[in-house]
Formats: sequence, structure tokens, C-alpha cells
Amino acid sequence: MDQEKIEILWQDEYLAIINKPAELIIHASAISRDRDTLIRRLRNQFENPPIPVHRLDRPVSGVIVAAFDSDSAACLSKAFREGEVHKNYIAIVRGHLKGEGLIDLPLKNERSGEMQESRTTYRHLADIELPLSSRKYPTSRYSLVMASPETGRYHQIRRHLARMGYPIVGDTSHGDSYCNHQFEENFGVRGLMLHSHSVCLKHPHREETVQLESPLRMEMQNICRQFHWSSSLF
Repeated sequence: MDQEKIEILWQDEYLAIINKPAELIIHASAISRDRDTLIRRLRNQFENPPIPVHRLDRPVSGVIVAAFDSDSAACLSKAFREGEVHKNYIAIVRGHLKGEGLIDLPLKNERSGEMQESRTTYRHLADIELPLSSRKYPTSRYSLVMASPETGRYHQIRRHLARMGYPIVGDTSHGDSYCNHQFEENFGVRGLMLHSHSVCLKHPHREETVQLESPLRMEMQNICRQFHWSSSLF
């Protein structure tokens, strides 16, 4: 069976900005040995395939950065570690998350148990209240939010928003199962409503800035249309 080609948003001889589909794992691991991976598709698509230099959770769609050579990969990995790469994510969350702010909340490292400094900024884009009952109330509230991680911890945005009381719709690890079921039942949409929307970084070999955006995947676009949020997407 032919695999769908990976969309390349931008590339030169050093790096590629990739648009990752949701539910596609980057590479096989002990946890998941899927044969269909981002790495495998890129190997089939390129004679010299670019290698991703940072992670993006399996259910998350959108922008991911990759390098064609080891020197570029090392430069980009260092930039990510030192917080020199700016990333914006778009999320649909339960509740009305108003305004903007900084979530400065340490998160536990899943392997070592160590508490790590973790910071995420967020900004309200739109919200809606629907006549659908929730556990405690006769209505349901949702918000469209931009989130930007300043550190790179495991499931950082998902955990931070959940700790704030605004779990991302479709999050089966840190979210609200009742809300997830209700959303799927009423809108026919399933999966994590989190999208890596944009990246801004300094080119590793040139005095220029690379800034790219990825449009929301179709499921999230459909929700934005139904909720009349399309005009809030910049």
C-alpha cells in the first residue's frame, strides 16, 4: 500500500520544515513498533532524508524541524535546548481560558522523578458556550488557545493546561474523558485537539531567520468553522 507523502513546508540544503500528520509516530520505539513512521516515510521520499531534531507527540499534528546533515542537526538541537527556537501551538480546551499569561509550574521528569523548571505562555483566541450539559452544568464551554512552551518537557503543554483546569479536548492521558466522549459524540471529531502551528528559528548556517506556519488539520478547521472561530485564526 502506498504511503502518503509527507508535506514539506520549506527546505534548503541544510534543513527542512515538515508538516507532520496527527497519529503518525516519528520513529519506532519499545513502546510502539509501528512500521508506518515519519522516519520511514521520509526515507522513502528522499535520497538523503532529513532527520527530525526535536520530538512531537504522536497525536499532535503540525510543524517539526529536521536536518539533512549532522552539523546542522547539532546546531538546531543546541538551539532547541537553549530555548532559542520559538514555537506556537493551537489548542482547543475545555472551559473559558481568558486573557493571556505564563504558566510557571515545575513538572516531574517521567524517568528520573526529578522536578524540572517548566514554563508555558498562553493567549486566548476565542471561546464558546454551548447548550450541551456537562457533568455539573447545563452548558459546555470551550476555548481556542495559543500556547508557547519556553521549556521542552514531556507533554508540557498538555500537563500545564490540565493543571490550570483547562484540559485539551481529546487528551486521553491528562484530559477529561467525559468531555472527550461528549465532543466526539456531538461533533464527530476525535483525537487530540493540539496542533504545532508555527516555528521561528535562526538558520544554522546563514544570517537569516526561518519562520513557517502550518494550517490547522482538517478536523480542527471544521470545529473552528462550526464554532465560528475561523476569523480568530490570525
